[in-house]
Amino acid sequence: MANWSSYWLMPLLFIFHDFEELVLVPHWLEKHNPNIHGRILFGGVDRSDVLAIGIWEEFCIYLLLSAVAYWFDYPLLIVASIIPYLFHLVMHLIFPIVKHGYVPGVVTAIIELPMTIIYLIAIIWLTNSPMWQWITVIFITFIFFAANLKFIHWGMTAVMKKLTFTQN
Repeated sequence: MANWSSYWLMPLLFIFHDFEELVLVPHWLEKHNPNIHGRILFGGVDRSDVLAIGIWEEFCIYLLLSAVAYWFDYPLLIVASIIPYLFHLVMHLIFPIVKHGYVPGVVTAIIELPMTIIYLIAIIWLTNSPMWQWITVIFITFIFFAANLKFIHWGMTAVMKKLTFTQN
């Protein structure tokens, strides 16, 4: 089970999934309404170069978390980063049901969901932290990723507006 317990698997899972989004979101947005119950999928960002900025930022966070977990041999940090990622994958399984068709990210979500669950279980087995650390680290990490998602969408929207204004 050594391969499933690598701290470095999380960034690889993330980038594999987000490459599907990076490549396919702009084309999908040209032909589909991204609105689901008042929420705009992918922040409405229809340019791969702008999406790449947000993906790169989040990838750097996963790399940093993996490095810190590795350096301090602290697998709970990986567990805490997998949980919001699992939530993200599940959302990608729900989007096509609501939209009645393909939504970028669903293919890799289907592929990765069982692997990510196995990965989570393998990392949990390595974690010997007290319960208060589990609760604290998972809570803080989940809030951080939720806030970062808002920040990324805000930043990508700002860049899109600036690029649109500059081109006109």
